[in-house]
Amino acid sequence: MASLPAHDLRDRIARPGFNALTPFFRKYPCSGPCSLFHMIPRGAFSPDDMFFYNRIPKAANTTVARILSEHSSYRRPLAGEGDKHRWLRPPYMSRAQVAALESDAVFTFTVVRNPFTRVLSSYQDKILRGPRMERWKHMLELDENGQPSFLSFCRFLDQGGLYRDAHWAPQSALMLLPLDKFDHICKVESLDADLVTAVQRIWGSDGPAELPRAGNPTNAEEKLRTAYCDKSEALIRKLYAADFAAFGYSTELL
Repeated sequence: MASLPAHDLRDRIARPGFNALTPFFRKYPCSGPCSLFHMIPRGAFSPDDMFFYNRIPKAANTTVARILSEHSSYRRPLAGEGDKHRWLRPPYMSRAQVAALESDAVFTFTVVRNPFTRVLSSYQDKILRGPRMERWKHMLELDENGQPSFLSFCRFLDQGGLYRDAHWAPQSALMLLPLDKFDHICKVESLDADLVTAVQRIWGSDGPAELPRAGNPTNAEEKLRTAYCDKSEALIRKLYAADFAAFGYSTELL
């Protein structure tokens, strides 16, 4: 079986250097199972607005980035196009900026999602209608139409695919800071209220009355019962045990 991303040659070569030479990763070393190159884009720091957002794919990431962009004029030098690419990433933070993460000067937050719905959303968005299907189809069981079932995708995760992509890697493994260093952990299930809290903490003003939803909707919450079977439910419960425990989600399918 192919090695996990954290053991890829590029990651193996780069990780010690980043951990030794950059202020952020000296303070918060990259030592988990996710590739360093999956972790770097997870950090979004605004030195103007003094927030640090730990971006989690398939957890309202596009919506949150849009809200932050509507309130902030900051754009890092040589930023790429789009809301997700405008913020300063961890390797480029100064020693003083990293030190400020430990103080009340910076509001630190993330957004997480029920693992059952997040994994199903990843499958629908990134496998059934995304380019990752071609990348991983050699590890997926395909039906007569060349499509993997959701159970096949869950088996792929269990057989070495869990950390191969940040869109379905466990959220607890994508945290750049220890959980107790976050000022607020928002949840997709209560996003409207949680983001109002975040906006108030950062800018001292209320957020929008209704959040403009962005990204590719999958309506995963509505499809849970029809998508899951006993086997897939058991696999997700096992593979994402750390997420269920860390973020207080029930291990029973809703």
